[in-house]
Amino acid sequence: MIVDQDNQRVLEVLENREKATVLAYLQQAKQEGLLAHVEEVTTDRWDAYVAAAREALGGQVAITIDRFHVMKNLQECLTTARRELQRPLPAAERAQLKGSRWLGLTNPENLTTAQRQELQGLKQQFPQRKQLAEQREALRALFTNRKIQSPAEGRRHLQAWLEQVQALGVTSLKKFCTTLHNWLDKIAN
Repeated sequence: MIVDQDNQRVLEVLENREKATVLAYLQQAKQEGLLAHVEEVTTDRWDAYVAAAREALGGQVAITIDRFHVMKNLQECLTTARRELQRPLPAAERAQLKGSRWLGLTNPENLTTAQRQELQGLKQQFPQRKQLAEQREALRALFTNRKIQSPAEGRRHLQAWLEQVQALGVTSLKKFCTTLHNWLDKIAN
C-alpha cells in the first residue's frame, strides 16, 4: 500500500510486495510528477521496499523505518524474553504470571485501573519483568519525544537505549538489539 502521509490518503494498493512491482510503481509515479517532491519514505524493514525507494527516488530521499514495526518487533522479542525469564521459576510463580502477557504489552494508558494495579504487583514481585516493561516504555518514549530534533540526536538516544537493554543480559533481546543496530540510521530518521 502506498500512502501519502501528509494528505492522509491511499495512493495505490499494489498487487504484491515484490521489489519489481514497487519499483515500477514508484518510477512511473515519479515520471508523472506524483512523487516529484518526496523528501521522506516511511516503510517497514522489508529490504525490497527500501531498495525500490532508494532506486526510484534517489539518495536525497530519507528512508525512515516506522515506529509501529520497530515496536512490534520489540514486543515479539519481549514475549520470548518473558518466557525465558519464567522458565526457571518454581511452578507456583509461573502460575502467577500465566495470562499476564498482555499486561506487559499494552500501553499503560490503555489499561484499566485494576490492570495497572495487577501489572504493578507483578513488577514488584518479578524485578526482571519490571526491567523489561521499563525498557519497552523507554523506547516508546523516544518515539514521542518532541525534544529530539534531528536524526543524529535520535541515533544517540537509541544507542543509549540499546546499551541499557544489552546490559540486562536477556538472551531473547539480543535479536532485537542486532536488528536495531543494523537499522539504526533509518530508525533514527
